[in-house]
Parts: sequence; C-alpha cells; structure tokens
Amino acid sequence: MNLRTLRRRIRTTILASAFYFGLLIYPLIRLIDWLIPGWQPGTFELLALLVLPPATRIISSTFPGAFTRRLAVISMTWMGLCFQLFSVVIVLELVRLISPISDTDVGLIGLTAILILGGWGLINAQLLKVRCIPLFAGKSLEGKSLVQISDVHIGSRSPMFLRRIVKRINELQMDAVLITGDLVDDDVGEDDLQPLAELNATVYFILGNHERYADTERIVQHLKAHNVIVLRNEAVDADPFQFIGLDDAEARDTVKKGLSNLSKLNNRYRVLLYHRPEGADDAADWGIQLMVSGHTHQGQIFPFNYLVKRIHPRMHGSFDVDGLRLYVSPGTGTWGPVLRTNSRCEVTHFQFLGDSKAALSPSAT
Repeated sequence: MNLRTLRRRIRTTILASAFYFGLLIYPLIRLIDWLIPGWQPGTFELLALLVLPPATRIISSTFPGAFTRRLAVISMTWMGLCFQLFSVVIVLELVRLISPISDTDVGLIGLTAILILGGWGLINAQLLKVRCIPLFAGKSLEGKSLVQISDVHIGSRSPMFLRRIVKRINELQMDAVLITGDLVDDDVGEDDLQPLAELNATVYFILGNHERYADTERIVQHLKAHNVIVLRNEAVDADPFQFIGLDDAEARDTVKKGLSNLSKLNNRYRVLLYHRPEGADDAADWGIQLMVSGHTHQGQIFPFNYLVKRIHPRMHGSFDVDGLRLYVSPGTGTWGPVLRTNSRCEVTHFQFLGDSKAALSPSAT
C-alpha cells in the first residue's frame, strides 16, 4: 500500500467517523442528557449506542439470512431515526440560545418531535399509493396502459410487502409491468420473488445498482423462473411498444452508449427503462418517447432529500425533454430505514389517452 492510498483511507475513515458520531450518535446522547440530567452511561450503554447499530449491519452482510436481515433492518431504522433527530436537536440547540427554557422541557419537545416524525415515517413507509400519469400518444395507443414499480428493495423489505404490491397492481388494467431496478438489495431466494409470477401482465425488469452489488446472475435466474423478462442492454418488440432496457452503470454516458448499439423500430412507441434519471437528453436524441427511472427515492427521509436534489436535479416527477417524457418514480419501497417522510411508496400507472386535453396533469389515488 503506497502513501497516497494510505492517506486516502485515513481521510475516508475520519470523514465516515465524523458523519457517524456527529449525525447519528450526538443527537441521541444530547436528547438523553436533556431528559436525564447528570446521566453517566456505563460500558454496556456506550457499546449499545456506538457499536450495536453498525455491528448488526456487518453481521447481516457476513451471515445472510432472514433473521440477520431483520436485525439489520431494525438497526438501519434506528439509525434513520437518529439521522432525523439530528435536525430536531440542532433547532433545539438554537432555541436554548435565545430562550430561557429548561433542559427537561427542551428534551420533552425533542422527544415529542421525533416520536411524531418517526411515527409518521414508519406508518407512511407501509402505505402504497397508485399515481396515475396520463399520456397522449395518438389514437393508436388509446386505452393502453403501463405500470411501473421501482426500488422495492426486498431484503430491506419483506417478501410480504412484495405480495401487497402485486395485489395492488393486479387491481389495475395494464398491458405490461415495468420494474426499473433495485427490486432487491440482498441475495434473496427464489421463493422471496414468487409473488411476481402472479402478476396479470407481461413483466419487464432492468438491473439497478443494488442488483449489481449482489449476485446478479443468481437474481436474474430467480426472475426468469417467475416469467419475468430481464432486459440487459437490449430491446424487445411488444406491438405497439418497443421496450428497451439498459443495465445500471456509474458512467454518465451509459444511455448514449447503450442506445447506440440498438436499433429502433418504426411504428412503435419506444419506452426506455433505465434505473437512474440520467441520460434523458441522449435518449430523446435517439428517439425514445417515454423514459422511466427511479433510484432517488425522492430523498426518502428528511433532510436527506436536499442532498439527493443536488446530485439528481430531476429527483422526482414528470419532465419533458425535447419531446421525450421522463418519469422519475419516488420508489415503491424503502432502502435501509423503513421510514419515508418526503413522499409515498408509489405504484405508477401510465394511461394512454386519445385526447391531449386530458393529459394536462397527473392524478393520484
């Protein structure tokens, strides 16, 4: 290991430690200190606060299984609550500077705030919303519809959650179901994905970044066993649609390069499935008419949405890009903490209309 690599690792370790202690540990210790003046944690309490949350995540990665996954989800949810508590504590610190309020009262306000914020996040993460997006593409597509789900994250979420999603989708009328990546975030078993076989339409799937982090080929085989069509840098003719799927990648020019190797079909409505909301301009130049993405989770929990917005300006919703419609899903599930405060878990229903006046605004149910 050369000196430059060593310095980089030391710098990364310092930054990660500062993030962990500053954003996750400090707010909790501060809240306890306000509520219990003179609190002196012992060795066991310190270990529980400092080591247990990340340790359970490491154990889950080292010894994968249903039980360790549940432990990891509890741990990640705990850390998510601490992350939300950070903003509450910072505000209360400022209040203490300008108001003669007692520490106990400050602690009670902080506790109430995080119980409300965390409780809402936990409940909201269980709710499923169907969002209807009207599209005008001419008389030939009138009456057609597509359903998109994205970022379900089976592993962080249970297979029972996937079963609820499938049941909700089957209540809709659709010609195809589009899964735009991050269906899983662990090496889940084939049985965990079995609900997908119950969908009442053809299902197309593309890789997200979490499928790349896991055993990709094993996941692909599980999906094919349940009649899911996996599109890996390829196109399929599904008259009146042409569905095109590209593997997730870090490179900014992935869409441009991927489409350059494919042929577009005339007299088809061309739909691109790509996990990240990037490359829409290149897709429009190629001739894509609808691009569906996910990845951002719309920030998932406050105040993480502000950071995500800086990285992905097209964080959520519909965007018109030179004649292409880009739709960025907020995600159907959650990753890490089972918390969602900035949006709802969404099943997106694209409905093709024959009257352009009816396609002015999306609606939700």
